[in-house]
Amino acid sequence: MIVDKSITQLALSVNEKDVENSYRQYLTKKISDMMFTSPFGCDGLGESKNNNIRVLCEFKDDLDLQSKTGQIKVLSQAIYYIKKFEISGVILPSTVFVGDKNECFVIHTNDLFKYLSMDLDWSIAPSNAHKNLILINEMLVDENINPHVFSVTNIDECVQKLKDLTEGVTRLIPITPHNLTEVFGYFEKNVLAKNTLNTNQLANLFTQILINSNDNYLHPVKKRKTIVTKAFNEVPIKSREAFTSFFSHFANDYTPKQKEQLTATVDRLIQDVTRRKQGEFFTPTIWVDKAHEYITSVFGEDWKEKYVVWDPAWGTGNLTRDYKFKELYVSTLNYSDIQTAEQMGYNPEAVKFQFDFLNDGYEFLPKGLRDAIEGGRDIIVLMNPPYASSANKSTIIGDDKKGVSETTMSILMKSEDWGKSVQNLYSQFLFRSFKLNINNNVNICIFCPPLFLSGESFKKFRSEFMNIYKFTSGFLFSANNFDEVSDGWGISFSILESKINNLNNDFYCFTLVETDENFDLKNVGYKKIYNTDSRIPANEWVKKEIKKIKTFDAPQQSSPCVIKQKGCGKISNNALGYFLTNSNNVQFNRTGCSLFSSCYSGGHGISITEQNFYKVVSLFTARKTILETWETQKDEYLKPNELNQNYQQYLNDSIIYSLFSTYSYQSSLRQVTYKDKLWGIKNEFFWMSKEEMMELANNSNYTELYTDARTDNNRHVYNLLFGEENIYSKLSPDAKLILDKATDLVRKSITIRSHFADDQNHLNSWDAGYAQLKLIWKEYFVEEFKEFRQLYKNLEDRMRPLVYELGFLLK
Repeated sequence: MIVDKSITQLALSVNEKDVENSYRQYLTKKISDMMFTSPFGCDGLGESKNNNIRVLCEFKDDLDLQSKTGQIKVLSQAIYYIKKFEISGVILPSTVFVGDKNECFVIHTNDLFKYLSMDLDWSIAPSNAHKNLILINEMLVDENINPHVFSVTNIDECVQKLKDLTEGVTRLIPITPHNLTEVFGYFEKNVLAKNTLNTNQLANLFTQILINSNDNYLHPVKKRKTIVTKAFNEVPIKSREAFTSFFSHFANDYTPKQKEQLTATVDRLIQDVTRRKQGEFFTPTIWVDKAHEYITSVFGEDWKEKYVVWDPAWGTGNLTRDYKFKELYVSTLNYSDIQTAEQMGYNPEAVKFQFDFLNDGYEFLPKGLRDAIEGGRDIIVLMNPPYASSANKSTIIGDDKKGVSETTMSILMKSEDWGKSVQNLYSQFLFRSFKLNINNNVNICIFCPPLFLSGESFKKFRSEFMNIYKFTSGFLFSANNFDEVSDGWGISFSILESKINNLNNDFYCFTLVETDENFDLKNVGYKKIYNTDSRIPANEWVKKEIKKIKTFDAPQQSSPCVIKQKGCGKISNNALGYFLTNSNNVQFNRTGCSLFSSCYSGGHGISITEQNFYKVVSLFTARKTILETWETQKDEYLKPNELNQNYQQYLNDSIIYSLFSTYSYQSSLRQVTYKDKLWGIKNEFFWMSKEEMMELANNSNYTELYTDARTDNNRHVYNLLFGEENIYSKLSPDAKLILDKATDLVRKSITIRSHFADDQNHLNSWDAGYAQLKLIWKEYFVEEFKEFRQLYKNLEDRMRPLVYELGFLLK
C-alpha cells in the first residue's frame, strides 16, 4: 500500500510537470542526500554521494511503459541528453530512471552507451529523438533494452533496483573532439611538468597517449616523474600519482573510429591553445553549450532554424562551430581566421566575411544580412567580444592598450553622449547592435562582464540601451574558467531581447554556475546584479556635506610615511584626513579604499571633515569588510538605511574598525618637506589623550615624544570616544576589546619606541597611527599582536553581515 503523499499525488497528476514534481519529491525523501539539477533542460539529474548514484530522470504524463515502443520513445530522449553530457565532457549518468503516473523502470546506461557513437544528427532537440528512425530501428531489435517495469505501488522495488545497478559502477569521462581542448588544458596544467616541447609537440603527445597507450606509458619506478613516449622519448611529469589520477577520471580506451576522430582534431587543439597563449580570448565548449541551452530556453528549440544568426566577433568560431544553422553569418577582424576555418571545415553552411564591427560601414555587410536587418526578420547576434578598456590598467588577459577603445563607434557614442561606457569595447559592440536594430528585430546573446547592467559609468548607456532591450535570462561564472584568466572577476552570459519601450529594471537575476574537477557544470545559486540608477550611490551619499567645500594642494602621501612632491589629491582646511574611495563597487575595495592623514597622491578621494566623519568610517568599514569575489565584484555600494535599529551601533564600532585596518594609513609626520616647505601632519584618528602620552613619555624618559605632545591638543577620535559624547561607553564588547588591547600595546611599547624612531617612521610623533605603531608591535610583541589581529578579525566577521542588513550592498 502506498503511504507516501508524493506518490499518491501521481494519480491526480494532470500534466508531465506534476508527475516530475511527485517523483522528485519521493526520491528525495527515499534517498536522503539526493539532490536534483536539470542540466541541458532534462527532467532531472539526481545525485547521491552516499549511494554513488548519478541518475538521469525522464518523466511522462501517461505513456505505455510496458511496451517496447513506449520504452524506446523515452529512452531515445535520454540518449540524446546523455550525448549532451558526453559532448560537454562531464561525468555521464550511470542509470536512467523513467516514470509516468502509473509505472516506472530503471536501466543501466551501459545498455545505451553504444548509441552515442552512431552517426546521427545530434543537433536535434532530445524531445524529437523518437522521430530519428535510424536510432529507433536499432533500439527496437536491441535485446538489452528489456527493463522490468514496476507499478508505482511497488516503487520501493524500483528504487532498490536503482541502487543495485549503481553499485560498483565506475564511469570514466570520454575525451571527445568537443571537450579535447579543455581536458588538454587540465592535463597540461596538472600532469605535465615544465619541458621543452612546443605547442604542436604537446598537442600531439597528448593525443598519442590517448590513442596508443601501449607505446606511451609511465616509466618504471626508478623514474617516477617520467613518462616514456614513442615520439618524444622521456617526458617529465609532476608525479606518477598525477598521471594515474588523470586517467582515473578520463578514459583512454577508444574504438578505432574514436581514435580517428581524436587524431583529426589535433590541428584544432594546436590552434586553440596557440591563440590562448597569445592572449586571445577562448570560450570553452562547455560554456558554449550552456549558452546554447539558455538561448533554447528563451527562443525555442528551433532557434537555429528560425532565426538569422550573426557572430560579429567570430575568431575561430568557438560559439558556432559545433552546431549547424539554417542561416548563419560570421565575421572577424582577421581574414586569416576565415582561411583557417575553411581548412578546418568549421560551419560550412555559414556566410563568412572579414568585417571590422566597430569601424567598417554598414554597406560592407553581405546583402543577405542587410536584407534580414532591413526586412525585419528575426535576428540573434551571438557574440563574445573583446573586453578591453582604455580606462583600467587591468581588465582582460593583460591586453590593455592605450587608445584601444578609439573606434568609429566610440566617436559616435561620444557625439550622442553615451557617457563613460564608451571606454569599453564590449559596450561598443552592444552599441552597434543597438544601432542595427532599426526594425526591433535584433536580439543579443553576449558573453561579457556584467558591468553594463550595474556600473555607474554605464548609467547613460542603460537609459538608452535598456529602453529597447529587455534582459530575459543569463548566467554568471568565474573568469578563471577561461585559460590564463584570474578568478577575481565574473563573466556573464546575457540574453537581451529586443523590446520597444521596455521598462528599465534596476536589478537582473543571473544563475551562478561553477565547474567541478570533472568539468561538470552545476548551478550553485542565484545572483542579483543591480545598479544605482534609481538609488543613491554610497560615494555620493558620503560627500553630500562637503560638495561645495574648497580644497587646496597639500602634502601628497603615497603611503603612511612617504611624501611625494607631485600628486592630484586635494584637501580642505581643517580636514581630519583624506578618504581614498576609488569607484563605488566591490572590485576596488582592496586597492582603492584607504584612509590617510593628508592627500593621497593618486587622488580619487575626498576630505574627511567633522560633518562627514561618521559616513566615512561607516563606508570604509562597509568596503573593507567585504572581499572581492567573482560573484560580488561588480556590486555597487548604496546609501544605507540610517533608520535601521542597528545603524547607530554600526557607526560607533566603525570608528574602531577604521583605526586598525591594514589600510588604515592615518599617520603623524613632523617636519616633512613638500614643495620646498616644511609641514607637520597630525593624526586626528589617534585614540589616546596627549596627557597620558606625556605621562608615558615622562616615565620612560622619552624627551622627543614628551616635547612633541606638550603644546598640542587632543585629537578628534579621542574627543569622540572619551569626551562629551563618550562613545567608548557605547561600543560593542568586541570593539572595546580591540581598543583596549591597542592601548595596552602602546603603553607596553613606549619603553623601546625611542630606540626605533627615525625620520622615516616618525615614531617620535606622540599621535603616531597604527600603520607606524605596528612596526614595533609585530616585531617585538609577536604573540600579543597576533592576539590583537584575531580580535580585529572577530569584529570584522561580526560586522560583515551588517553591510547587507543596513543596505550598503544588496544580496
